[in-house]
Amino acid sequence: SEATCTDNRQKNWVRSRLNENYLFYRDAPLASIDPDTYSDSVSNLFLDYTVHGVPSKDRFSFVLTQAQADAVFQSGTATNVGFTLRRDSGNGGIIRIAYVDPKGPAAAAGFARGMVLATVDGVTTSLSLPAALSDKLFNSAAGTSSVIGVQDAPGGPVRTLIVASATFGTTPLIVDRVLPGTSTGYLAYNSFATPVGEVQLADAFKRFAAAGVTDLIVDLRYNSGGFVHIAAQLGYMVAGQAQSSGKVFDSLVYNDKRGAGNINIEFVDAITTFFGNSARAGEPFSALNLRRVSVLTSGSTCSASEAFISALRGIDIDVALVGGTTCGKPYGFSQTDNCTLAFFGIEFEGRNDKGAVTPVTGIPATCAATDDFDHSLGDPAERMLATAIGHRLTGSCPAPALAAASAALSLPAVGAQTADSTNAPAPNPFALNADMEFVTRPLETVKLYRMPK
Repeated sequence: SEATCTDNRQKNWVRSRLNENYLFYRDAPLASIDPDTYSDSVSNLFLDYTVHGVPSKDRFSFVLTQAQADAVFQSGTATNVGFTLRRDSGNGGIIRIAYVDPKGPAAAAGFARGMVLATVDGVTTSLSLPAALSDKLFNSAAGTSSVIGVQDAPGGPVRTLIVASATFGTTPLIVDRVLPGTSTGYLAYNSFATPVGEVQLADAFKRFAAAGVTDLIVDLRYNSGGFVHIAAQLGYMVAGQAQSSGKVFDSLVYNDKRGAGNINIEFVDAITTFFGNSARAGEPFSALNLRRVSVLTSGSTCSASEAFISALRGIDIDVALVGGTTCGKPYGFSQTDNCTLAFFGIEFEGRNDKGAVTPVTGIPATCAATDDFDHSLGDPAERMLATAIGHRLTGSCPAPALAAASAALSLPAVGAQTADSTNAPAPNPFALNADMEFVTRPLETVKLYRMPK
């Protein structure tokens, strides 16, 4: 009601909620920051209690408007130009298109993986994308048009493409294929946060099973997380019934005030009703029953993606990581709505069946490899995939073809997203994440638990 949504009541609700549910409530400045005298916004109070208040432990809590959160986590929609950007460490850190969502406006406008982002609205952007232009591409109203100069390859001529932001259903499953002349499946899956991903994975593993796939490479290099239940479904499709039955995929361990509420998430063997796919609810997944799997990773591989890796290792499946060290987020949250805002404060730590926790420094790669923007995802010649194939064939890591990204790249840091503006200029949450790579989602790293209805 309007009475319960006064500024003061919302601020007191934030402190009360965090005092009961925040994993790091003992460390948070809940006593020293008084909501009754706090003059900034409700969102910034939440952030001052969490990511700003406990910076040594919390890099991840965030707040959105309910409309933003519902679009991402319930509808699976995004409003932006429909491509994702990354720096190319092999070409001086130039900004290139990493992938294009097949249903987004960029795909229809002719954008493709590997293009260099040379200019935006006449401003040179190959090495630096100003916050205002990043915001225009990834956080503006549908219909906002941009004139973008691209190079099809580094050093090539610049040509102009025009694209307007639009609201579209995102496609988490970018590629699934059986590599030519092999029984090895390849799956590029970019988000566990999108409800349609549940059925996309189900159908992909049907195809893998029908094709007799006996080895699998899962590409999570751009997957920053999402629903732990969808990650548990992917885990089941890899492991199968015999290896996962009765095992814990992710044990959610809450603070000591909620210890009795700890929850064990098991491997999920069928389509659920959680994500709006009730027409196929109960349909069993096809499983490959693998003893080993390769996973392509980067600093953007985070949260629910890390839970997938940890869970398989927790049931003694051989998981080889190829690429870079993952982001290091063993924590998760449930969406908590109040008035017009949706709060995501860290509530639990995840542990696998052996009780192991993803290290906050990330899960190191078995074999190092860097992204190869000159080849399509799923092309056996693409550097990360080729490294995984070589490791599978020989049992050792091929000689690295390219050194890791230079630490000399100087990029602005980004803070957590706030849902309302303040007097101070807010960092653009869509621009850069902690490992100096671009993101296009309205959040950076997510591991969500949805309570069964």
